[in-house]
Amino acid sequence: MIYILSVIILSFLIIILINSVINFTYWKNNKDNREIKESLSILIPARNEEDNIKKCINSIDFDKNFINEVLVLDDSSTDSTKKILEELSKKIKKLKIINGTERPKGWSGKSFACFQLSKYAKSNLILFIDADTELERNGIDSLVNFIVENKYSMVSAWPKIETKTIIEKILMPLLNFIVFTSFPAMLSKNSNRRSLGIAHGACIIFYKKIYDKLTGHNLVKDSLFEDTDLAKKWRDNGELSYCINGMNIIKVRMYDNFSKIWSGFEKNAYPAFKNNLYFFGFHIFNFIIFNLPVIAVPLYLLGVTNNFVIFICGVIIMFIRIIFSFKFKHPWWSFLFHSFAETIFLFISISSFIKYNFMGGIEWKDRKYGKQIK
Repeated sequence: MIYILSVIILSFLIIILINSVINFTYWKNNKDNREIKESLSILIPARNEEDNIKKCINSIDFDKNFINEVLVLDDSSTDSTKKILEELSKKIKKLKIINGTERPKGWSGKSFACFQLSKYAKSNLILFIDADTELERNGIDSLVNFIVENKYSMVSAWPKIETKTIIEKILMPLLNFIVFTSFPAMLSKNSNRRSLGIAHGACIIFYKKIYDKLTGHNLVKDSLFEDTDLAKKWRDNGELSYCINGMNIIKVRMYDNFSKIWSGFEKNAYPAFKNNLYFFGFHIFNFIIFNLPVIAVPLYLLGVTNNFVIFICGVIIMFIRIIFSFKFKHPWWSFLFHSFAETIFLFISISSFIKYNFMGGIEWKDRKYGKQIK
């Protein structure tokens, strides 16, 4: 029985390995700095971002003629975010500050902030970026040229995820591992299937006319997983979306300590799934396929177990971790903590499930989201 299970796991991992290698080789950086004729509005929702907003604004090259305006919505910040923005706006003519209105029932904070921003934008293209991001030099040119030269009306750039502390270097690489072992980037580029829609909310560009026509973030107003949900809704409505490699376009340090990593992933860990069956099914599958074989590797080397098939499965997983470390510029040694990171992710997901359903909701940026909160 154990041998049969081992062979099944190996079969899955061979498919996953093939997809991972394809993503490693095919999903390349986009570099295109040709002259841009379209106008662009950059839209930034900001709530309590005093530590990030100045770096974000300073990373924008306001001298680029195609950047028509940069609109920042202060979403009821209780820190010095607005004060910092007001000081910056005195020096930067293209920078405008918008005071957000009270969030209606049924809306998540970010979706409503983005929806409000869209109403003020005056350009043909609108680019949403998070307040904790920094644009790379000429990266925005590549992104704009990509959407202009292709058939998509929604394009997301998957950012470079920066890690500085030890705990970030151990835990954060797991995000890219989970996504890009399963996501077929090549198929997504040439297909309009709903299941192949994916996006990273840190950086998404739209044609404004189509965004307005489809009502934009209104499509996912109650979602905490609004980025990928929006990509799927986009495809539901007959439009094409795609997620490009944005390593040379934008970077983000998502969370700088363990507490923030826990809270950040907790807000999405359960809401990302549409029902309990998907949620528990995913975590059972993830443990058996991606965690169990890695745990078995040292046991095999120590002679505790003689299951060579499971040992090979563990080696495959660690190989994928290593190539993705090079792909996404993570520390190569992070693969050594794969099982630890998987276990922490499981605990975060369980906490997300319990809080969302039974403890009054998940807290994020001083707001709560849960089953009984509308």
